[in-house]
Amino acid sequence: MPRLYHKSFVEKTLRETPLILVVDDEPHLVELLAYNIRAAGYEVETALDGKKALERAAKNPPDLVLLDLMMPLVPGMVVAQRLRENDVTKHVPIIMLTARGENADQVRGLRAGADDYVTKPFSIELLLARIEAVLRRSTRAAEQANEAEISVGSVRVDTRTFQAYVGSTLLTLTATEFRLLAALLKGQGRVLSRKELIAAAMGPGVTITERTIDVHMTAIRRKLADEGAMIRTVRGVGYRAVAHEDETQTEAAH
Repeated sequence: MPRLYHKSFVEKTLRETPLILVVDDEPHLVELLAYNIRAAGYEVETALDGKKALERAAKNPPDLVLLDLMMPLVPGMVVAQRLRENDVTKHVPIIMLTARGENADQVRGLRAGADDYVTKPFSIELLLARIEAVLRRSTRAAEQANEAEISVGSVRVDTRTFQAYVGSTLLTLTATEFRLLAALLKGQGRVLSRKELIAAAMGPGVTITERTIDVHMTAIRRKLADEGAMIRTVRGVGYRAVAHEDETQTEAAH
C-alpha cells in the first residue's frame, strides 16, 4: 500500500549497521531469529505483537521488518498496511514470515506492501540471504538518487526523490512498484521481459516468481488510474510502457 520515501530514507539505508525489527508472537522463534541476525552483523529490535511493532517502528524506524503473518491483536497484514500509511515507515522494506505457502496468501502479503516473503519452516541461511538481498535493493535505490527524471506521456518518476507522478498528482507506490515503473519508463516503449523486470526491481541473485511481477504490475496499473492502460502486456514476453499520444501517432501512420 501507500509508500513514499521519507526524507531520511537515503541516510537510513546507508547507515553502517542496518536495524532489523523482528515481529512474531512466538517468543522462542523471536529469540532464535534475533540471536542469528545479530550474529550476522545486524542490529535487532523485537516485538511480540503487531501493536508494539507499530509503536517501535514509528519511534525508531528500522531498515527492514521481518513480519509474521498470523498474530493476535493486530495481524501481520494490518501491520504492513499501517507501516505503509505512516510517513515515517512507508519506505521500510518488509519480509513477510508465514506458515502458509498458498499463492493466495503470498499475493495478499505482496498487496499489503510486503517486498518479499519466506514460508515457515525456513533455514536461517535462507532468511539471512533474503535479508541481505532486500537491504541491497534498498541501498542501491538510495545510491541511485542522483538520476534524472524519466517520463512517458503524463507519467514521470524522479529517482532523486523516489517520487512518481501522473501529471501533477503525486502517486503512492511501494519501493518495488517504484522500481518497476521506473524500469518501464526508462525503456521508452521497449518490451521488457519478466526476467529483466525482476532484475531491475529485485537485483541479481534474488529468487522470485514471474507471477509476482504480474501482481505488482496489476497494483501499478490500479494506482495509475486512467493512465494505467499505458502499461501494456506483451503476451508470452513481458511488459512495456507506451504513452497514449505515441500510440495514437503510430496508429495514424498505419
